[in-house]
Amino acid sequence: MQKRTIRIRQLLAVSAVGVALSFTASAQSSTTTVSQAPGSYSRETTVTGANGKTATYENNASWGNGTYTDSRDVTGFNGRTATSSTTASSAPGSTSRETTVTGFNGKTSTYQDNRSWGNGAYTNTKSYTGGNGGTVTDSKTRSGGWATNTVTGRNGNSRTYSHPARYRR
Repeated sequence: MQKRTIRIRQLLAVSAVGVALSFTASAQSSTTTVSQAPGSYSRETTVTGANGKTATYENNASWGNGTYTDSRDVTGFNGRTATSSTTASSAPGSTSRETTVTGFNGKTSTYQDNRSWGNGAYTNTKSYTGGNGGTVTDSKTRSGGWATNTVTGRNGNSRTYSHPARYRR
């Protein structure tokens, strides 16, 4: 079900970008190539405007054996490119995901989400590094009947909160 939800979101996003490129570009022509096989998917859309300039959207994804990768590139009519790359993996007792986005301005931001569980303990650490280089982290642990949340801001200051963990059914 999760893969189906991801695929539906991808198709909606890809369709929306293709439609947006087509309508905003006063397209002279538009070409889309889609390729799909077990464990992989790719799509490339090229729009040529009335002035002869082109814009492209490219999406390549692959999955299998507990891993998933997805990269997307958009190049506008001005020649500037924005990219997004996501890698994810899952194994018994852990999952991880990292997304890196580079905007048209060349600034890069990164989001990470790592989770692990087992032997009565659970840990979830999320971090976000913005285009200016500042990083915010949020770490949650649950073990021994206690839940602890540690938040670290861009300035490096941390706060830790602990409380008895609620019973989970």
